[in-house]
Amino acid sequence: MNFLHTNGGYLLTLNGRFGYIRTSLPIVRIINSIILVVATSAILIAQSDGSSATQSVTIEVKPITKISVTGNPNPLIISDAVPGSNLTSVSDANTNYSLTTNLDNMKIVASISGRMPAGTKLMIKLSSSKASSTGLIDLSGAVTPVDVVTGISKCSEVNQSINYTFAANADVSEISTQSRVVTLTLTN
Repeated sequence: MNFLHTNGGYLLTLNGRFGYIRTSLPIVRIINSIILVVATSAILIAQSDGSSATQSVTIEVKPITKISVTGNPNPLIISDAVPGSNLTSVSDANTNYSLTTNLDNMKIVASISGRMPAGTKLMIKLSSSKASSTGLIDLSGAVTPVDVVTGISKCSEVNQSINYTFAANADVSEISTQSRVVTLTLTN
């Protein structure tokens, strides 16, 4: 290897196994700069690969049918009657229901845990701002569900009123305190 000074800089002359190579110092500087840029880029790429990560996110919306009620109605006690009336009743509208569904053609059905005593009726009416109430429905023998609200489609309703009415014929003797469980179900 020999260095020779010329007007444009140093001239490098190599004579080795692979032949005779002759170059000037500015070309060596350019080659060194290219090697430095490539090495720096590789380091930066390696660093940026470690500073980020990827994830695959799976999403799904399942059918939603939720209904809830607020508390229990007050006791429905008949303690007075209008003279000459065949039916005496008492009502309570102190409870509400709320629902959410993302399905169409839904309805609320109601059922009762056991039949009412002879000569009495337990009736229910649910209000609805987004569907159709079926009005006052007699649950007295509804051990199988009956429709109380129909035409519910993809909605959310909050604090819709539940009205219970207990009625007894005039010829019904005294009935001791009893309870029935009324089940409201949001279904299709």
